[in-house]
Amino acid sequence: MNRNQRRASNAGGSANALARAAALVGQAVPLHQAGRLAEAEAVYRQALSLQPRHPDALHLLGMIACQTGRFTEAVAWIGQAVAAQRTVPDYHANLAYALHALGRAAEAETAARAALRLRAPFPEAANTLGNALTAQGRFEEAANAYADALRARADYADAMANLGGVLQRLNRPAEAESWLRQALARLPHRVDARVALGLVLLDLGRAGEGEATLRHALAQRPDDTDAAFALASAVQRRGGPADAVHRLVIVLAPALALGWNGWGLSHQAQEQFEEAAAAFRRAVRLAPDLTEALTNLGNVQRLQGRVGEALTTQRRALVLRPDYAAAHSNLAQTCQDHGDGRRAEVGFSRALLCDAGESTARFNRALLRLRRGHVAEGWADYADRFASGRLGPLTARTMPEWRGESLPGGRLLVWGEQGLGDELMFGSLLPDLAASGRVGQLVVECDPRLIGLFRRSLPTALVRAPQEGLIEADAHLPFGSLPRLLRNRLADFPARAGWLRPDPLLLARWRDQLDALGPGLRIGIAWTSRRVTANRRGAYTMLAQWEPLLRLPHAHVVSLQYDGREAEIAEAEHRFGTPIHRWPDLDQTADLDSTAALIAGLDLVVSVASSPGELAGALGVPVWRIGGLDWTHLGAGTRPWFPSMRSVVPSAGGGIESSIMIAKQKITELCGGDL
Repeated sequence: MNRNQRRASNAGGSANALARAAALVGQAVPLHQAGRLAEAEAVYRQALSLQPRHPDALHLLGMIACQTGRFTEAVAWIGQAVAAQRTVPDYHANLAYALHALGRAAEAETAARAALRLRAPFPEAANTLGNALTAQGRFEEAANAYADALRARADYADAMANLGGVLQRLNRPAEAESWLRQALARLPHRVDARVALGLVLLDLGRAGEGEATLRHALAQRPDDTDAAFALASAVQRRGGPADAVHRLVIVLAPALALGWNGWGLSHQAQEQFEEAAAAFRRAVRLAPDLTEALTNLGNVQRLQGRVGEALTTQRRALVLRPDYAAAHSNLAQTCQDHGDGRRAEVGFSRALLCDAGESTARFNRALLRLRRGHVAEGWADYADRFASGRLGPLTARTMPEWRGESLPGGRLLVWGEQGLGDELMFGSLLPDLAASGRVGQLVVECDPRLIGLFRRSLPTALVRAPQEGLIEADAHLPFGSLPRLLRNRLADFPARAGWLRPDPLLLARWRDQLDALGPGLRIGIAWTSRRVTANRRGAYTMLAQWEPLLRLPHAHVVSLQYDGREAEIAEAEHRFGTPIHRWPDLDQTADLDSTAALIAGLDLVVSVASSPGELAGALGVPVWRIGGLDWTHLGAGTRPWFPSMRSVVPSAGGGIESSIMIAKQKITELCGGDL
């Protein structure tokens, strides 16, 4: 046989092998489509034994590898198919899919773009391109790719879910919600889309729906760490009990540093600081560069009073991430606790340079500036108090916020935003506002318990409870924003004795009750608060610490402790042999009209930083506030909100008990030593 004959024979054999390989592929495809993957794979391999570079056999064998989760093999098989025949767009698209599954996002992007160059539109390739771009954090480009997929195929549910997820990351929650709901209507099993929808609902302020959606996702897939972590974070943000969900996170993924960080935050919210510190340390051991866990650890150390360790930890976080605004803010807070106000203010300002949206730093800088007497600058920063998350969300209003402009024929709504004591303090500005002539009608929304007092004290204003429904107004303003417009200097505070007016009939009744106690000084006391947190604990006391005042002869001590504490009072009466007067028919929590009348009949109130002292100051009753100076003093030695109030600060090196002893000495001096 000559050379030409041999060539002809070989060509015939190759053609025959190719035909037989093609026939085998044709036999395997129905098996493949029927889901009989093992049988189909065996036949594809037979085809490749006859024709090792048969592109369809290589490609389809790679697809079976994808379907069975063997993505490394899939990349190898489909890569050979692409090398054998580079003009088939499906080969490139499926290679991109397998590469993305292996986390090789940049290579997946290249393969997906090759598919789209060969065929456009190609919705599946565009969707895979979006996935590869998402994995690289290029969310805007990913959104465009998913949109291309949906323009090519409007009912493409996977692309809907993916587009919704990336829009959630881009902080476009309204658009994201629409796509995610459409996707879930078609693909209810897409737990990742349900998690994204839950986060979107939270971003839209619909916390109840968001948490319910995340719980649904966990019910679908109880081992889904992302769903558990998102739910725990959501519950934690609203101050709810997130510990059970965080526990689930660390059970599901014990090596997940973010899970341990969340577990620490859950303990911190419950003031379980040792447990919180242990969780944060575990997170740092798992991920030494997790600066969130480091700064959280430093914050807990500060709350434990371990200021030196806290400073070291925060500085370590900043070495790792010099532009980390939260760490700058936490370091500044630690400096403030250490008594270094100058460094603290610099630190808060650095945090804001790193991130102008770091509202917690701005809020803390506001309190620091106000405490140092920088009133105008402090009130400017205080405007960020709602964004900081320290006070809850700002109540949505349809009317604009008042900027101080004249509204001669208009209606201004001012509304209480914080607790009872804050309403009494900021409310001290309301008489000036009502008399200023700036507004046609002043509407005041306050705690329902204060309505009677406010109506008597502000006769030209419409006083109402927030629960009475929406009211039309030309502008609105929360109470805490009034000082920025009316009290930018200490000189702006008037020297009037008090602004609240008690009910005259109730006042006469309580004066009779107090007269029945007999001669002597009538002193009301309040020694603690219902809400004692780690940050505030040093400002409060136990009744037993009030022994110097309780043993004053010829003085009648009246309890203004609104939460009762009968057992503590009974123990003190027995121990010190002196009565502490209270009346079972007076509910000092609910009946503030009667409580105000009682306080107005006293000679003196001595109180820690709590609402009974604020009420006494608002009534113009002499009140001594025991404890250290805080931001509400505005850099002064006493609190300008209440001219009848005096601050009794602890002696140098002394605790709050020294304030009580100083108060006792002052009372004795005022009475000429007769007590």
